[in-house]
Amino acid sequence: MGINDHFNYWNRPKLQVLTEQQHERIYNGALEILERVGSEFHSEEAVSMLDEAGATVVDDNVVKMPSSMVENALDSCGSRVVLSDRNLEHTMFLEGDNTYFGPGSETPYTIDPYTGERRTCEKDDVVRAATLVDKLENIDFVMSFALANDVPKANADLHHFEAMVKNTTKPILFTAWDLEGLQGIYEMSVAVAGGEEEFRSNPFILLYDEPSSPLKHSKEAVEKLMYSTEKGIPIQYVPTPSLGAAGPISLAGAYALTEAEYLAGLVLSQAVREGSTLIFGGGPTTMDMKTTVFSYSAPETMLSLVLRKEAGDYLGIPTFNAGGFTDSKEIDQQAGLEVANSLNAAALAGGNLVHDVGYMESGMTSSLELLTIADEEISMIDRFIQSVQVNKDTIGVDEIAKVGPGGNYLTSKGTIDKFKEDVWSPKIIDRNVYESWEEKGKKTLRDRARDKVQKILESHEPERLDEDVSDELTEIVKRYEKERA
Repeated sequence: MGINDHFNYWNRPKLQVLTEQQHERIYNGALEILERVGSEFHSEEAVSMLDEAGATVVDDNVVKMPSSMVENALDSCGSRVVLSDRNLEHTMFLEGDNTYFGPGSETPYTIDPYTGERRTCEKDDVVRAATLVDKLENIDFVMSFALANDVPKANADLHHFEAMVKNTTKPILFTAWDLEGLQGIYEMSVAVAGGEEEFRSNPFILLYDEPSSPLKHSKEAVEKLMYSTEKGIPIQYVPTPSLGAAGPISLAGAYALTEAEYLAGLVLSQAVREGSTLIFGGGPTTMDMKTTVFSYSAPETMLSLVLRKEAGDYLGIPTFNAGGFTDSKEIDQQAGLEVANSLNAAALAGGNLVHDVGYMESGMTSSLELLTIADEEISMIDRFIQSVQVNKDTIGVDEIAKVGPGGNYLTSKGTIDKFKEDVWSPKIIDRNVYESWEEKGKKTLRDRARDKVQKILESHEPERLDEDVSDELTEIVKRYEKERA
């Protein structure tokens, strides 16, 4: 969309895959799925609520929804979400083509930023990730980025949240194992915010919740959706049918299924609290048919990144997307290629939330070094998306006339005043001449990223919570640990 700001003209570069008419056909397919096939809801309360709202209940937990019911839910739901930081200042506006980046959630393995070895994750890895994210300029939100194996498994979700909220002020995207875990995280969030009303007015957390493809909504997913809707916790509902496995092999069919699963959740959310917003996320994933391993970087996945945003725009809902990942096991040429491809696809589509930045090995391993390299790539993308401003000042005929034929612009006022703004400058990407690069140790991009990670971890001190609040969070985690043992 071109923007006319009086005499300032610019255009945001954007990718597009399908036409509006094609999205309409996919959406109509989703409506037909919900009417003819229905969805399983493994919650008596949810089934009863949907029955009262006008759905047809078949075989106890299969619910069929008329198209009018779905369209009424779309008409009543919110179209934007505003997230605050931990200090309750609004920082993320999930609407339009606003794009924000962050890491992914629980990976069982990580690349140690000091030894370079792949190892199992610990709680301290969540602390490190939050500390790094707190400092990186182009990473907007935090996720756990590690699955802590050194805490009780049943209560790891609360340990993850505690580690994040104590080590960054940035918004938190989190997971909860079940309703009990979600209640504990909500309790901690209210303590940080200073009360339920303060939290509801300025939520700084966002729940990752997902159905089980195809067309199944588990007890845990439904209970978390309903509780979050009641409490004012923003939610992203993320169907992820895999092509040819948990979903049709075609992208069009898999997207119809994705939308059907999301829309079923949306109808339930509106039955709980009309006007609430349920962020659209997920989309088909690609399973390698030779290995049966999920391929993050397949071309079908890249198409899916763009389609997620387009589908969200068609529905009028903010979107949860992904990017900045690799299937590689090392930070090598493959990793650089795949991270750049996926970040560009997600950003040029205009996805609102782009997570999984820094993921490796099909999402099994996290890397703080790769996250830092991606931070630099995001900075480049941000400059690209700013595009070219065209106005009287930027064309600068007066300056061109002043310099004249055969002159130079190195000392011109326009260059001196604006070169830092108009020309992007790297921080860890190398542009030195060979001799300078050699004198500085012939370091690779990974070497420089590792240096930056270590410097941040050793010197950056995140803004701390008040001691009383911090102690309260620790006590909440301990209490739930006893109750969930």
